[in-house]
Amino acid sequence: MRTITAFPLLFFLVHVVVSSTTHSAHEVCLWGGQDSILISSQHSSVIDRCCSSVWYLRGGGDVSHSMPPTTSLASSVKGFPGIAFLFGPRPPERASLSKCPSKDKQSTCSRQTRDQKLRLPSWLSWLFRPGSRKTEDFPDPASAVMLQGFDWELLSTRSELYKLLHKNIPSFAAAGFNVIWYPPPSASADAQGYLPGRWYDIPQKKELQRSIEQGEKFGIISMVDVVLNHRTGSKISNQTFDWTRFEQPDWEEWAIVQNDWKCPPEEHLKYCPANCTCGGVDTGENACFAPDIDHTSPRVQADIEAWLTWLQEAIGFQAFRFDNTKGYAGKFVAQYIDSTQPYLSVGEFFDTNRNLLESWIKDSQGKAKTFDFGLRYKLKDAIHQDEYSHLMDTFFGPMLWYAADSSVSFLDNHDTAGLLKDRFGNDDQIAMGYAFILTHPSVPCVFWQDWFGSNQRIIRDLIAIRQQAGITSHSSWKVDVATKGLYAGYVGDSLAVKLGGGEWSPNAGKSTREWERGASGKNWCVWVRTRSAGKDKVEPLDGQRFIV
Repeated sequence: MRTITAFPLLFFLVHVVVSSTTHSAHEVCLWGGQDSILISSQHSSVIDRCCSSVWYLRGGGDVSHSMPPTTSLASSVKGFPGIAFLFGPRPPERASLSKCPSKDKQSTCSRQTRDQKLRLPSWLSWLFRPGSRKTEDFPDPASAVMLQGFDWELLSTRSELYKLLHKNIPSFAAAGFNVIWYPPPSASADAQGYLPGRWYDIPQKKELQRSIEQGEKFGIISMVDVVLNHRTGSKISNQTFDWTRFEQPDWEEWAIVQNDWKCPPEEHLKYCPANCTCGGVDTGENACFAPDIDHTSPRVQADIEAWLTWLQEAIGFQAFRFDNTKGYAGKFVAQYIDSTQPYLSVGEFFDTNRNLLESWIKDSQGKAKTFDFGLRYKLKDAIHQDEYSHLMDTFFGPMLWYAADSSVSFLDNHDTAGLLKDRFGNDDQIAMGYAFILTHPSVPCVFWQDWFGSNQRIIRDLIAIRQQAGITSHSSWKVDVATKGLYAGYVGDSLAVKLGGGEWSPNAGKSTREWERGASGKNWCVWVRTRSAGKDKVEPLDGQRFIV
């Protein structure tokens, strides 16, 4: 009886695999309508980008007039409406799906939403992507500790980079990292990947997937850098006479904004001349180095959602880093997150202005965190000048003052340490910086070069202290002193931190020693509150101030 029941499904799977090898399609696309499954090429222009188009939804679109030769296969699988998306990416799904009710239920909701989109019965849910871990197994995003898994120089050697990541995954996990940020994976006009063209063309794909799968085994979430502000064309358009024809997915000039100016010395020219049928007006700042994408286009939105989902389901990413979010409205970031339900999202909004940051957080509905450039620059100034009043700037300073839950703290990244040539400081100053960001609220992100530099042991110890003390982006923060030569503060009820050469101790003036030194270095110290403080007998103070 089991053999008879399983035979149609087995025959269907074999039929699909065999048929897919006889066509030029990169992958096979399947999705179930009310009565049938549509099978076609992922990148076929015949059905107007079936795997990415918003018009073919829930099997409701009439595509019989434009079906490719593979249509005959659909008749073979009619009667299997419960099976969808076992191979390749899914098309965008606009079904009304229940929203996640709260942050603590978001991971479970994400999996349920995913299965509803795919129409998989519960007993087939494991086929979503074999080997992937359930999102509810991951820690609370508020307690995440990130590692940027590359620097500017490594971006041009992807094969070596992915192999290096794979090799070091066990040590990353042992150190306490639970999110690794990967660079943009798609084929690009530049070696670094930030001028992407063919989204579905992933160089060194096997090495990348091996690294991601290795991360899953060790409980590490893989975050992909997605560049959605702009895109480089692969062909010259007959309309614009410029590189505004795109492949994978296939777009024309209608997919780019109408007011996108080029870089000097062609700043007087636009990618889209006035007489061309281009898209809408740019919803963000102009990026002159490539045509800006028109996010107001429903088809562009659908193609982006389809690609982001493909990165999750076919490649294995579980989190997104949105590049250059000043280039398009925050509401579209919120839309893409709603569609894909990633574990964690971070936007790069390169600014320190509180009004602009709060506006972007509001526009993106608080669904994405953002890198805390205000903290980075004020902390750098404070350490270099030994003047810690910089940290008290509540407008251009740390987001910890007004949006700690949305803050991702960092000292350097591929931009500051790369093209900008603006490193945070020397080894001692970098250690002081990590003594702050790894003990304070926000989601901290460690830079690649810093981890493989002379401060690795210090970073490892500070991560351990952070996690043992239960510090998250929700933790409280109280500044005791922030002046010339001294910063001192308390995080939660379990950590005390000092920067600078000034004298300070959390045990000063107390009859018993409630705080023990957890880690220290030149001009910095972190204390951990003893569990027995106020309860059991503890060692009395010797009358001397505890000074680093």
